[in-house]
Amino acid sequence: MAHDPLRIRGLYGMADATFGDPVVQALMLAEEGIRPVQLRCKGWSVEAVRAAALALSEVPALVINDHAALALELGRVAHLGDGDGAATGPHGRSTHTLEQVRTAGDALYLGFGPVFSTGTKETGWPPRGVELLAEAVRVAGRPVVAIGGIEPSNLDAVRATGVAGWAVVGAIWRSSDPRAVIRSLRG
Repeated sequence: MAHDPLRIRGLYGMADATFGDPVVQALMLAEEGIRPVQLRCKGWSVEAVRAAALALSEVPALVINDHAALALELGRVAHLGDGDGAATGPHGRSTHTLEQVRTAGDALYLGFGPVFSTGTKETGWPPRGVELLAEAVRVAGRPVVAIGGIEPSNLDAVRATGVAGWAVVGAIWRSSDPRAVIRSLRG
């Protein structure tokens, strides 16, 4: 497996503005020992994302979603999805098919999904399932992070595929006790 500077092992933190203040979420994830933590602020201006990222300057392994140039400017890793363009520095990439996994270029890690049905983000892709996830892990040659519909009840099936990590959004931030869910998913 390729070198993993983010040290992805277990829960991959997602601080998502859809569910409230992503700075508060990122700090909670970091306090619980989760790394990396991705700052995902869909629809925010670059200036607003920059301000949030700067407020998280003490968070190790902060990943900035969608904004490759900003991530490079701040010395962080970017996470790029479909249509986010070329990377300008260290980055992870969202993938949905084995072809995308095979052609992901120099991405440090790959997000793969949605593994299960999810209402958190419209991806345009049907659930990929754990069998395809396991195949993605086999061919990736770098860490793979599962995403999409992951929760405590299906985590064992996800882990059995050999993924380096699992990104969870809805199950954590819709909970009345996010810290308890973070701890149950830690890995």
